[in-house]
Amino acid sequence: MPIAPPKSSSAMQFLLLAALPLGVATAADFTVSGAGTTTQTLTGKGTISVGGSLTLAGDANAINVTGDNATLDNFGIIDQTGTGRAIRDNAGVKNLIVNNNSGAVMQAADADVIQMNKAKSSVTLNNAGQMISLNASAGGAQAVDFSAITSGANTVNNLAGGLLKATNADAVRTGVNGVVNNSGTIQSTITATADKGSDGIDAQNNSGVQIFNLPTGLIEGGRHGITGGQLDAATSFAMSVNNSAGGIIRGLNGSGINLDGLNDKQLATIVNHGAITGRGITGDGDGIDVDGLANITNTGLIRSINAFSATTDLAYSEGISVGGGAIVNSGTIEGLVSTGNTNAVGRGITLAGNDLSTGGREGLYGNATITNQSGGVIRGQSDSAIVVVGAASGHVVTINNYAGASIIGGGAVNAAIKGNADNTVIVSGGAINGASSGKAIELGGGKNSVTITGGTISGSINGGSGGQNTLVLNPGAGNSFAYAGAISNFKQVEVQSGNVTFSGVSSYSGATRLSGGVLTLDGAQRLSADSALILNGGTLRLTNAGAGSQLFASLSLTGDSSVRLGGSSLTFGALGAVVDGKTLSFTEATWGVYAFRLLGDYSADTSFLALLGATHINGQGATYAFDGTYTTVLAAVPEPSTYAMLFAGLALLGVMARRRTKV
Repeated sequence: MPIAPPKSSSAMQFLLLAALPLGVATAADFTVSGAGTTTQTLTGKGTISVGGSLTLAGDANAINVTGDNATLDNFGIIDQTGTGRAIRDNAGVKNLIVNNNSGAVMQAADADVIQMNKAKSSVTLNNAGQMISLNASAGGAQAVDFSAITSGANTVNNLAGGLLKATNADAVRTGVNGVVNNSGTIQSTITATADKGSDGIDAQNNSGVQIFNLPTGLIEGGRHGITGGQLDAATSFAMSVNNSAGGIIRGLNGSGINLDGLNDKQLATIVNHGAITGRGITGDGDGIDVDGLANITNTGLIRSINAFSATTDLAYSEGISVGGGAIVNSGTIEGLVSTGNTNAVGRGITLAGNDLSTGGREGLYGNATITNQSGGVIRGQSDSAIVVVGAASGHVVTINNYAGASIIGGGAVNAAIKGNADNTVIVSGGAINGASSGKAIELGGGKNSVTITGGTISGSINGGSGGQNTLVLNPGAGNSFAYAGAISNFKQVEVQSGNVTFSGVSSYSGATRLSGGVLTLDGAQRLSADSALILNGGTLRLTNAGAGSQLFASLSLTGDSSVRLGGSSLTFGALGAVVDGKTLSFTEATWGVYAFRLLGDYSADTSFLALLGATHINGQGATYAFDGTYTTVLAAVPEPSTYAMLFAGLALLGVMARRRTKV
């Protein structure tokens, strides 16, 4: 058979193309090494060489991406001087890699620098150079816009020295499940006449975004540093932010991190070892503002610098504002206001729901726990350090303030810790400073519990209006806690261990219970006469009380206990429970003066007689008398045999003294 002549090269190419599976395109590489002015189509590998440039005007894109698995390397300049984009994918390509190398520039005059415009697109951007959107018409042109991606992977790696910048627009918009790793600068700037909606990173309603701001990273927004949030009340939204030591996230006229939401379907996870700051110039500006639930760990600085209100209503400059979740702090969280700003106050942490559909603050969206560890500072410059806002939600607020930690309130009005109608649990071994207002803790209408294990408290402690509130003092054996403030609105105040001293005048009408340790009342009538004394162990000590009495509503003895009177005495309005076999010892009583007395005649009361038999005063048994108003109890007169032994002892001492004199 004769051999057929070879086909032409064009015919061969046609046959090869025909042999490819349908839908598979061939890759066409391009390289720009000089001054290019023609739109390039990227289907394989594209390169802008060192010294090369690609410049387009009008509405044409500099590079259109149409092929999967394509790679663009820019070592030169890509500049769109009109209204087109520098790079655009409008085909939904997969696995695009864009490398903007150190010293390289991508710039768009009035559009996005790079836009992936399809839900299925997937892309990795590695930037060590500059990518700048000038956004001349202030129409919202980003440096990076991946916001259309909902199913494809999208990653932004902004390397050390890299710049992603937009003017009057968001610098970076991520897609669903987007990842941003930043060691360089991501920056949005605002001009004097521009719209204020310019953020460093805006996830919009795209959930699952992860942002890692590394030690040299700066994320800065003309409004918020980082923002995003729920689409609606039925849609879930999640974001995580990790800010390394040395990393900075800041909003210049908004929050460092701001997530707008409506309920508990929004969850933010934030780990901060660097600095996150917000500032309000024309409105609100918090360090972190999450209108939903948030889990925040802070070892660095979270700060609001200022807030502004154009009306007579106060603006709140808050270090953190969240609707629930967990905050663990060993760094600094604080809210400040600028000097001379009289229509704003600085708060440390606000716990409240913040429903954008109503514009008002609601009750909590979930339980809230604040753990302030050793070295941690939570401070409100001119308001509460921690405040709970909104109606009762049915959730629980827990505040743990460890030894070495500080909660510091400011201003003349509100307490350092201020609660609302939700149940609140406070455990503190650190410092709670409400000296500026005179109020350390002021709780609301819930069932509240306060436990003090040590540290210091400056200002009053108010358990709130709920009626079931308890205060426990438990500094531990051998440890001391001294408190000079006023205690009010507790159903029970209990000392369990350690040496506890009250020198302020308290008004709570609930029981005072001693289960261990020593409670010292320094001064006359330190506690309310409406408080019942329950001796269940431990020691009650009176000092500097004078000859007058400390009055209590009643006396109960349920455990072996002791009282050091310091020359004073006690008066009780009634007798409560007396448990058989339990003993009561009084010392430092004045001879011939009652140690305690009960209002009324108890001479025939079996519980009183049992108490009398279990009582010793200055080492002697106790006796009683009814004076027409009170049943008084004092040390029994020693028996004659006791006097005889005393006199014999004195005589013996005299004989021994005379013998020594003769010698």
